[in-house]
Amino acid sequence: IFVMAWRKGRLYCNSICPVGTLLGLLSRFSLYKPRILDDKCVHCGLCEKNCKSSCIDSEHRKIDYSRCVVCGDCIKACRTKAIQFELPLVKSADNTVTTPSQPAHSQRLETNPELSGTVLVRRGFLAGVVYLLAAKTVNAEKKQEDITQRGDGGLAPLKDRKIPTRETAIVPPGAVSLRHFDRCCTACQLCVSVCPNHVLQPSSQLKKLMKPEVSFKHGWCRPECTECSQVCPTGAIHFLSTADKSSQQIGHSVWTKERCIVLTDDVQCDNCARHCPTEAIQMVLLDPKNPKSKKIPVVDVEKCIGCGACEFLCPARPVSAIYVEGHERHRTI
Repeated sequence: IFVMAWRKGRLYCNSICPVGTLLGLLSRFSLYKPRILDDKCVHCGLCEKNCKSSCIDSEHRKIDYSRCVVCGDCIKACRTKAIQFELPLVKSADNTVTTPSQPAHSQRLETNPELSGTVLVRRGFLAGVVYLLAAKTVNAEKKQEDITQRGDGGLAPLKDRKIPTRETAIVPPGAVSLRHFDRCCTACQLCVSVCPNHVLQPSSQLKKLMKPEVSFKHGWCRPECTECSQVCPTGAIHFLSTADKSSQQIGHSVWTKERCIVLTDDVQCDNCARHCPTEAIQMVLLDPKNPKSKKIPVVDVEKCIGCGACEFLCPARPVSAIYVEGHERHRTI
């Protein structure tokens, strides 16, 4: 590849690389292209000498657009400004070739009705395509706006779920501790790719960029799933059986009173308690003296394993009223 680049410029990219070949096929149909103006070209060969793609034949004033990458080196090298970006060339009945930017083009359109009709048809076609794409875009935005305003069955507006702010990040079961995970993980993304509920996501923080961290935005960590511990090649996540994982506490749930819909919307909700796999959440009366009062969740930290089922299934928006706070070192319960 080095020798080919040294002797023939972009020969490898244009002839062997599949990406370069595909781009070359598409570039043939580009609207604006660098073109050699016959009346200004003096056959100096500077454009051909400076072309990194070796796509210019200065002797015959031709450019191979399947190899041209539109770098502009030829335009900079040309001293007579004989190479310019132009619209597609128009060929008249007398076989003279000009560009739409030349005054002669408009004159021929007036004297040649057939050519004028062809150009108008092309312009109409391009304009129609642009209008169609614009209409589809506007229609899609309008539909999305209608859905947002209509809400979930007409009951409430839809809001995007936001990840709650955690004091301690959550790492997958089997990672032992944050320190062990940070030292051993190489960000190979194998655990991210096999996670069936998309709980493991690459981190965007600069300190641990692309290393996986637990997020319950798209799902929750099921106790019966041990996929990530089976594929980790570095020991950052130790292998766990299903029984071992069910006893690993990677964090604990925290209930936020100010965001719970039982208090904010005055409705009864027990999603977190109903879906907790370890029965660590119980619903108790808000007012113990009033049997008819609403029930609120209470978390038993000794039973909670931090699976995130409560956070994922909590209907409060934009941030769940109950979320999982991570542990620096995992515990066995």
